Amino acid sequence: MRNLARVRATAVVTVVLVGLLAGCSASRSGDSTSAADGSAGKGGSALSGAAPQAAAGADQVASDAAGRQVVTTGTAQLTVDDPRKAASAVVALVEGEGGRVDARKEQAAAEGTDAFAQLTVRIPSDDLTSTLTKLEDIGRVDQINLSAQDVTGTAEDLDARIRALKLSVARMEDLLSRATSNADLIAAENALTERQANLESLQSQRARLAEQVALSTLDITLTTPGNAPEPTTHGFLGGVAAGWDALVAMLSALVLVMGVLLPWLAFAGVIVLVVVASLRWVRRRRAPAAVAAGPAPTAPTEAAPVQAAPPAL
Repeated sequence: MRNLARVRATAVVTVVLVGLLAGCSASRSGDSTSAADGSAGKGGSALSGAAPQAAAGADQVASDAAGRQVVTTGTAQLTVDDPRKAASAVVALVEGEGGRVDARKEQAAAEGTDAFAQLTVRIPSDDLTSTLTKLEDIGRVDQINLSAQDVTGTAEDLDARIRALKLSVARMEDLLSRATSNADLIAAENALTERQANLESLQSQRARLAEQVALSTLDITLTTPGNAPEPTTHGFLGGVAAGWDALVAMLSALVLVMGVLLPWLAFAGVIVLVVVASLRWVRRRRAPAAVAAGPAPTAPTEAAPVQAAPPAL
């Protein structure tokens, strides 16, 4: 009976231990599952947040690119039938885009010269491309050259110096208000005047730079088909044509130089002829005088005394 009781007690203890172990393993598996779910949730949130971060980075890059300070300048060559009329059309186009005309030169057709017009215009940088496209409605666009200069560093440097000078001016104004002696007052006023002058100079430079960035500069030349630039030929034939043009230009320059020197050479030749004729005339005058004078007389020679012969013995 005792053995049976021991077996039953052992069986009960075993069942209890197995139940406890099963509960522990279930709780551990639940914890691991919940941890896995939590990590998955975190991973999902991280992945879902990657796209907004990438979009924010792209927006930041775009904003940085948009914040660049660029000065754009260029030239445009147009062939038109009437340059003066086309110049008026260009002015109307530029002013319609919010720009302005800084320089304008026109010349009517004359003998030996064709009509042409030249304009220097300032166009809003954002409307430069559309303005160049609209130029095709005025005439044939033969050539366009554009160049851009990034002045972001210069603009940032000017901004930093302006901020520093503003703080310095504020400090000097504070010192000026607290000056107790005439010497301190004069020194503070001199320093404040100098710094305000530097501040105004930097502000003027910054304003000019901002104006150059906001308005692109474009030099437009309007010519008639008669004096329009010929297309450039490349290759061997282009080299031959360039060499021939250079030779013709050199010969033309030599002819021009000879034409300039010819009057001076003629004047020098006349002077030389006068001098030579004068020398010959002087020589001719001297020759008859020398012949008429004859040879110079010679002094008579005295005869040598004759000695007597000695007597013969």
